[in-house]
Amino acid sequence: MKNSNTKTKNTVGIALIYVILLGVFNLLVFTIFKTRTNVFWLSYAFMTLAFVVQIISMFLSFKTADVETAFFGIPLASFSIYYLCAALIIGALFMIFQQASFTLALVIQLLVLAAFLIIAIISLMARDTVQQIGENIKENVSNLKSVLVDIELMRDSCSDPELKEALRKLSETVKYSDPMTNDSVASVDQRIMRKVSELRINIDDGQIADAKQACGELERMYIERNKKLAISK
Repeated sequence: MKNSNTKTKNTVGIALIYVILLGVFNLLVFTIFKTRTNVFWLSYAFMTLAFVVQIISMFLSFKTADVETAFFGIPLASFSIYYLCAALIIGALFMIFQQASFTLALVIQLLVLAAFLIIAIISLMARDTVQQIGENIKENVSNLKSVLVDIELMRDSCSDPELKEALRKLSETVKYSDPMTNDSVASVDQRIMRKVSELRINIDDGQIADAKQACGELERMYIERNKKLAISK
């Protein structure tokens, strides 16, 4: 609840800042420039649009609370500020020199907007790709920890010294295994999950010899998995 209130207050505060900036912008523009040709109104439209684009860009940059994703949103936020500054400067110049060609003013300001939009799209694509990779890594790490917890629980409940040692070695192997995954190790991951289930059943049924054999097979599977991952990178 407290986080929600803080977020609301921050949003309102940022909105007020933009309202103030737009108010000052309009005050300056309509106070300074008494002559208002088509070039003036065109430039005014692009300058106002730049404010809107900048607001949208800031929202898209930091709409997620995920720290890593937000970090990769920083380039878009920076470029949006650069675009706003460029749009204001170019618009102000055309307001000063309103005798300039309407077509020239339109083309230049469209090119600046188009360049920013291309950069913005690339930045968003890069950010979303990073987010997807981050989510996959978190899921893989979670799966790895789940297997590790299962093995450690089996080790703690085991009374046979040799099997307990085998489970300890296996837990070390799992702990230091590469958490990444891809198509090259998908079948190995499936075999590992099946073998862990088989190991659990063997221990529950008191089949010590079979459990030891399952530990050895799992060790070899993790070695195979790590080698395949190393080759695929």
